[in-house]
This record gives sequence, structure tokens and C-alpha cells, in this order.
Amino acid sequence: MKYDVSIVGAGPAGLSAARIISKEGFRVVVFERERHLGVKLCGEAVSKKTLDEVFSTLPEGITVQKIKRAAVYAPNGNKVILEEWGGAGYVLNKKMFLQCLAEKAVEAGTDILMNQKVVDLKRKDGVGIVKTRGGEWSSNLILGADGFTSIVSQKFGLEKKRKRELISCLQYVMVNCNLNNTQTLRFYLGRSVAPLGYVWVFPKGHKKANVGIGVRGTPAKPYLDKFIREHPDIFSKAQIIGIEAAPVTISGLLDKIVDDNVMLIGEAAGQVIPLTGGGIHASMEGGRMAGETAIKALEREDVSKNLLDGYVRKYQKYWGKRIRDSLKALRVLEKLEDEEFNKLAELLTQQDILDLANGGNITRVGRKFMKHPLFSFKLAKALLTS
Repeated sequence: MKYDVSIVGAGPAGLSAARIISKEGFRVVVFERERHLGVKLCGEAVSKKTLDEVFSTLPEGITVQKIKRAAVYAPNGNKVILEEWGGAGYVLNKKMFLQCLAEKAVEAGTDILMNQKVVDLKRKDGVGIVKTRGGEWSSNLILGADGFTSIVSQKFGLEKKRKRELISCLQYVMVNCNLNNTQTLRFYLGRSVAPLGYVWVFPKGHKKANVGIGVRGTPAKPYLDKFIREHPDIFSKAQIIGIEAAPVTISGLLDKIVDDNVMLIGEAAGQVIPLTGGGIHASMEGGRMAGETAIKALEREDVSKNLLDGYVRKYQKYWGKRIRDSLKALRVLEKLEDEEFNKLAELLTQQDILDLANGGNITRVGRKFMKHPLFSFKLAKALLTS
């Protein structure tokens, strides 16, 4: 079967690109390996701005909890409160969220094929060929939205195996949690808490919460179980009703995300904010920009790397810089011991934390560190280096 565009992966990036391209009358097919949307682990927190860019009115059931603030905890228990976190936001029902994105794509004309694992890809006479266990499809363009194990990136030589850096994540869905403020996201830092990562507690309403951890260099489960034991005020009467685990890319954008007939989007391209591991907004923007570039390429009948590079340049202007700067901040913070995290909690403001986490104005934070005897060399130099 012949399509204009084949997209591998029905996550936020793939579905966003599919909708945009289909709306212009091009034939688009999405291949999803799973039987259901939204299988991969996700904390499910998202900013209001992200949803506003897609939905004029929020579909019923897409969000489960409104969020007004975040609290970032140092190892000694001291915290910094971030009021109006990212302009406020929500904890999603991600499965429902993806179903709504899929509905928009299908309404625009996209074909979505579930339970269709892609087993091979190749170019033949300037056309991309996608092979699944169910058949073979050809298209002018292939978009890889298939996550950290992207077969698209590997088959077309955009990435070497085991090149990207991953953080191991584990999440429990817990009920009967005692959360005194259900509109606050909680983040817990420190080597004793989550080595080279953090713990999160994201409320989902009705005493339910996503309770997760990301770590590197050590198993995640012992640390998450220890965290739960050490917080009986929240979890003494709570029970686990769901367990999810998955690695998340934290090494930034891949060096090469386009080639003739091929573009990578979402986590396949490394479109994840390294310090937080958040990727919904960054991935959807990657899908949108790649979709706009795909439309131009198809209209001009030119799917060469030279034209598709326009997507890369567009993405790099804003999101690429944020991802690079967040990676800088990650490299700085991963060197800290618990006592230094405790000192940081006394020094950092709400804006400092937002800038470090999201790749904002890290130069300003670096200049602030220059004035501090403990952090002037260890942190400031890394943040101020271009």
C-alpha cells in the first residue's frame, strides 16, 4: 500500500505530526506496536500551555487533577515552593489524552494501525519501505516517533546502538495516599533519595498518586520502596495498584535526526528535557515542526535531507537550546552530594529552579553561583561555559 507519510509510533509526537499532515490532504499511516495507546510509563504532569495549544476546550476526562504549584525537597526535608508552576497545569489521564490526539488525527484523515510492530525499514528507488508482520507499505517520507529503542533511527543509520544515555524509571500508581495539598507536585532530590535522579509524587485526585523514581547506576525499586517507608505520613495506609517501568532518554538531541526520506521526532530524536525527563511538550512541538516541514517537502516533491534540515533548524532555535541548557544543569547537579543539595535549597529561588530544570536562563543562575563561595567553581563555571 502507498502513503505519502508513514509514522512509526502513536505517542504525542507521532499523533501530532499525523494530524497536521493529514489536514493538508496527504495520506498518512501510523504504526503502533502496542495494542493500546499510552502503555509507556509517564508521570503525566503537563503545563496548561501544552494543552491550550491543542484543545480549544479540554475534552472530558483528559485531566484528573489541576496543579497550581510544585515543591522541591532537599535531602534534609527543606523545600522550595514553586507557585504557579510553569503557568499552572494538570496531571493527565494520558491514555485518554492520547485517544483524543488519535481522534483528531483520524478525523483529519490519518490511518492508525494498532498492534503493528515494524520489523524492517529500507529505501528503494527513493521511496521508504515499512515492513511489519502484517504486510509492507511504501511512502515518500518516514517519521520515527518510536521512542528510545527507535528502529527508524537504527535502520537508517541515524544512531548507533547504546549511544544514548538513559535513566531507569519505576512508577507505582498508589491509592489512599494522604496528600494534604492535592494541587502540588512534589520532587525529592539527593543521592540518598534517588542517586543521579529524583523521586516524584504527582497527585491524581481521590487520594490517588503517581509515585515514581528515576535513578542511574543502581536499581530503582529498593530506593522507591525505601522512600515510601520513610514517608509514613503520606503512605502508611496506601496501597500499590499499578506498576510501570521504562528507561527515559536524558542525553539530549541526537546529532542527526533527518536524512533523505526520514525524520525523527519525540524521544526517538532525544526531544526530552534532560533534567526532568519531561517530554510531552517538547515531543509535540517536534511533531508539529516536522509535520510542517513534511507538508512543504511533499508539496515540492523534494524529500531530501537538504530540505528536511529546515525542521532541525526550526527546532534548534528554541527547544534545542532548552534541551542543551537543561543537560548542562543536569551535569552540574549530578556532581552534588546531599549536603550540597541542602545548601542549594537555601540559596535557590523559584525562578532559579525553573530555569535549571527547563533549560531557561541558566546563565543568570550561573552568575548567581559565582558569588557563592561553595558553588562558585563547582557549579558556576559549567553553567557559564558556552
